Amino acid sequence: MAYTLDPVETPDPGDDVVEEHGVSVYVDPKAVLFLLGSTMDFEATKLRTGFTFKNPNEVSSCGCGESVMLKPASERPGESADATSG
Repeated sequence: MAYTLDPVETPDPGDDVVEEHGVSVYVDPKAVLFLLGSTMDFEATKLRTGFTFKNPNEVSSCGCGESVMLKPASERPGESADATSG
């Protein structure tokens, strides 16, 4: 898996929207469950400038921080594979 950011000219009506500090981030509904509890920030250091992601479901990532491995849903605390909503 990887975190990707693309500019949005025309938002998809099905996307979830997160608005903070005057910025709108549109999230594909297929990605929402993977991102629950995550935070995104922007940092500028001597070595890199860009967005950073902190995801409580992440178990490992590559050195560049783009590719990540997430816990399977069955291993996440408080979640049940056969839970229903309603």
